[in-house]
Amino acid sequence: MTTVANHHDSQPFIALVDKASLTKGCRVGTDKAYASEKHQKALKERELKNGIQDKALKNKPLTNRQRLRNRLISTERYVVERTFGSQQRWFGSKILRYIGVAKAHAWHSLLAMAYNLKRLPALYVNSVCLQASGAC
Repeated sequence: MTTVANHHDSQPFIALVDKASLTKGCRVGTDKAYASEKHQKALKERELKNGIQDKALKNKPLTNRQRLRNRLISTERYVVERTFGSQQRWFGSKILRYIGVAKAHAWHSLLAMAYNLKRLPALYVNSVCLQASGAC
């Protein structure tokens, strides 16, 4: 989903969770930007596991348990973040050269396709190696 620049990424969170049609008990992992009681309550109502990282508040630092939980969540999330980092490195995706949500969405869709095409040879070679070794 592509949104306008003056809206925070976390605003369409609940709509995206609903659109994804996740099965009950599935973990939804996000970074600290999505940490709010509203989002936690929405996940609980939908019987989804809360994978939102904890955020320290003013004069209330994170406990050791919260820091450990954040670290565990980040070990799962880095795979997704690595994709965005690769898009930035390979295709310069940090700077958007278009005005308008439709053009921005098309640009991001093309970036995703280009990323998948660039990764395809390595993924194919890895799958062939796994089949040859009998690990399938």
